[in-house]
Amino acid sequence: RVRKYILILYNGIDIYAYYIQNKIVIANTVHHIIELRDDWEKRLDVDNLFPLSDDNHNVIHALYRRDKEGTQRLLFRLLERYRKEFNLSPLP
Repeated sequence: RVRKYILILYNGIDIYAYYIQNKIVIANTVHHIIELRDDWEKRLDVDNLFPLSDDNHNVIHALYRRDKEGTQRLLFRLLERYRKEFNLSPLP
């Protein structure tokens, strides 16, 4: 249910593609920015979930291997940017 909520909240858009690749791509998966193995408690935290396409999910994991913390900061900033630009605030 949380996955579906995130995809609806962000209008089904892959946020990484939207801002970094400057294109609109349909999101079909949700990525945990802080990975489950690092913090299980964030598994359902809407502020930790990032909508992506399968292709960009693979891109993000490749970026994690090079600079995990930097990539996580980028993803959090992109979510915040989208929320501000589209006046979104997740449900509590």
